[in-house]
Amino acid sequence: MPTPKLIITADDYGMSPRFNQGIIEAVQAGLITGISIMIYRKYIRSKELLRTRLPLGLHLEIQDDAPYQEITHQIERFKKRFGRLPDYLDGHQHKHITEKNIRRVARAAKQFGLPVRSRLPEDRMILTEIAVPTPENFVSWHPARLAVLKERLQQTKKFSISELVVHPGYRDKRCRYRYNNEREKELEFLCSPRFRKLIQSFRLVGYNGLINPTADVRAATRSTTRKR
Repeated sequence: MPTPKLIITADDYGMSPRFNQGIIEAVQAGLITGISIMIYRKYIRSKELLRTRLPLGLHLEIQDDAPYQEITHQIERFKKRFGRLPDYLDGHQHKHITEKNIRRVARAAKQFGLPVRSRLPEDRMILTEIAVPTPENFVSWHPARLAVLKERLQQTKKFSISELVVHPGYRDKRCRYRYNNEREKELEFLCSPRFRKLIQSFRLVGYNGLINPTADVRAATRSTTRKR
């Protein structure tokens, strides 16, 4: 059986400089294979992100019933900021896969040639019907439930490619987002020998591994001339 692949995505880049700091530290430790960026936020350091040579995704900030034009606007804004399209799409608080949004996001992904994060089997069914690449499995976790993470990663080995979403960072007293203090605990655990042991049976890949199975996680970024 081929070695199962694992995408490890750090969400919420741009929300806080303290969150960004933790994400970059996890990247430098070799633990992150993709960074999801909140393109409307002011704490985006484009050069810092491009230096990682990791796949960079668009962390869509949309409401439960977002206009299609808002989705494509954020994609175009990302392209203008980074000089290229994002490598994949996902959404803050999973709003990209609400009942009213998922087909609009899938349509935009198809237009721009982008993979999309899925969370549940029904999400994957819709994306697959429209021929939008997506991981076969999604893993979320919380630092207070490490036993659950261990169990989920064990189950994940039966899939060829899965995504684990993480939120490393440092507490930012100026940020009112509810998931704040836990980020330091995540970062500490992600950098621990215990976490490395949990993922040692996986081949770490980025979202580029969905399109090119032999792609290295640090493969060169895509061209802005992608067919649309």
